[in-house]
Amino acid sequence: MIKAVLFDFDETLQDRTSAFDKYTDAFTAEFMPNLSGEEKQKRRDDMVRTGNGGYAERNAWFSGLIKMWDWKNSPGATALTNHYEENFGKYCIIFDDAIPLLKELHKRNIKTGIITNGPSVLQHTKLDNSGLLPYCDITVVSGDYDFAKPQAQIFLYTAAQLGLKPEECLYVGDHPVNDIEGALGAGMKAVRMNWGWFKDKNLRPDVPVVNKLYDVINYV
Repeated sequence: MIKAVLFDFDETLQDRTSAFDKYTDAFTAEFMPNLSGEEKQKRRDDMVRTGNGGYAERNAWFSGLIKMWDWKNSPGATALTNHYEENFGKYCIIFDDAIPLLKELHKRNIKTGIITNGPSVLQHTKLDNSGLLPYCDITVVSGDYDFAKPQAQIFLYTAAQLGLKPEECLYVGDHPVNDIEGALGAGMKAVRMNWGWFKDKNLRPDVPVVNKLYDVINYV
């Protein structure tokens, strides 16, 4: 019996694609105010194309963008990385069915939680701005610990904090390795969100796939 449903955050509960669009708008407005609208859009497109869905190493990513844009008076990759980690979380956009799903799970006496990879400040800012915390029994951010997805330890730690066995937990995420392989390797069941950067990549016949978040309710 499933006693807890645990979620990835970015591109599972949060619409990261839309949130990142808002951040790139703010980024170009702050750092490139004199560019034309067309030039700003090209910069935003470059950020999306090279950002690897949020998985690019931040400093290297900004270094590459500075070089690509021949940005003579840039604040530098480190300052831009800090700006990203301090500000991206302010533009949090949650999928419309996230809160209804969490509420329904609680109505069924099923615990809920979030396991997310990323720097502490960035991920906690996202969570604080998400509106989801009142509906979660636990949140675990990898930056607060010495482990991260797909390591089994982060999944086992979360289950233990809830007083549950891993096989009593269902994990929902979009990343085929960090989320799905990680959860299965820890002994949890898994459901794959099939959208975003990893859409249709490395789907598994033994893992249910959903294209709408609320459909997770069918697997508890």
